[in-house]
Parts: sequence; structure tokens; C-alpha cells
Amino acid sequence: MTHSGTLLSRSERLKQSTHDLHEKIDTTIMAKHPFESTENYLRFLSLQFYFLRDVEVLYTHPALLECIDDLPMRSRIRLLEQDFFDLGYPLPSGRLEPVLSDTTELAHALGWLYVVEGSKVGAAMLGQQVQKKLSLNGEYGARFLAGPGAGRGSAWRHLVHLIDNIELDAYQEEAIVFGARQAFTRFQLYQAQVYSG
Repeated sequence: MTHSGTLLSRSERLKQSTHDLHEKIDTTIMAKHPFESTENYLRFLSLQFYFLRDVEVLYTHPALLECIDDLPMRSRIRLLEQDFFDLGYPLPSGRLEPVLSDTTELAHALGWLYVVEGSKVGAAMLGQQVQKKLSLNGEYGARFLAGPGAGRGSAWRHLVHLIDNIELDAYQEEAIVFGARQAFTRFQLYQAQVYSG
């Protein structure tokens, strides 16, 4: 809640505009007790894999690369693949028709990236849970939650600073919110797919 007359930053508006979807996703995931058993954890990893494979194109997106020099190093798909290998399970198959490409408009892509990178913020807490309950960690089975290494907080702050300060026209202001909401909605589609059985 902000004081009357205080203008929200663009990133704060994004957070506010996606709060309903974000809250529903978090509640639904935790209701599935993802760290209570290896089976539950593998379903959780499958959900993450479907989504991260879907958004991998963001990390080589030409317009985003011009704004974020360490973009390729932020990807976690290889860490996630290694988690499956650690646990002795094949990578999930099947996917939805892609909605992103390397020509996706910058603001739209930035909205998606806000969601994908934002998921790293809570990953450290989830990593502690999986270590406590399943004895997995950033060196075995929970590499994805550990992330690509140090600097998670500074990488997030850098992205927020970019979002707050990049020049966008009226159409792009709508596109960045649309992209963020579309990303959460896409995640929900994979959520329904993974937990339908």
C-alpha cells in the first residue's frame, strides 16, 4: 500500500497488476506439497521445465541482449536439466505451441522476463525446503533452485532498474503488463497439464 499521491514505479505497477495471478500460482503449487516426496518434487521440476523451455528464447532475444549484457548467463534451463539427470529421470516431453520468438516486441518480452527472473527471488527459500525435506542441494538435485550462482539479488535489482527507467510509449506500457500477465497465465496452463493426473 502506498501513501496517497505517491506514484508507483513501473516495476511496482507490474507487481500490482500481476498480484492475483502470482498469488494463485503460489497457493496452488504449495498445496501440492512439492517437497514431501521425490515424486512430488519431480512433478514440480517438470512444471518448471515446461515453462523455462518455453521462455528460453528470451535469453537470446536480440533487443533484450542490447539492454542486459549478462542475459544468456541468467538462464537456468541447463541447471534444471542437470537436476533430472542427478535424480535419474528423463526430461519431460510434450509442449504447448510457442508464443515467444526472437522478434517478440521488446516491452512484451520484458514483461515475460520480469516474471521469469522474478521467480528466482523466492527460489532460495524453496531451495532450503527441498534441502531440509529431501536432502537435495545446489550441487545435486536442486541446482535449479540454487540458481546460476552469486549475484541473484543484484541481477534482479538491475532488471528492476531497467524496467523502471527504459523509455516506453503508451502502447509499450500496455505491452509490458500484458507480457507479464501472459507469462503467469502460460505457467498456469502448464500447471494444469502437470497436475491433471
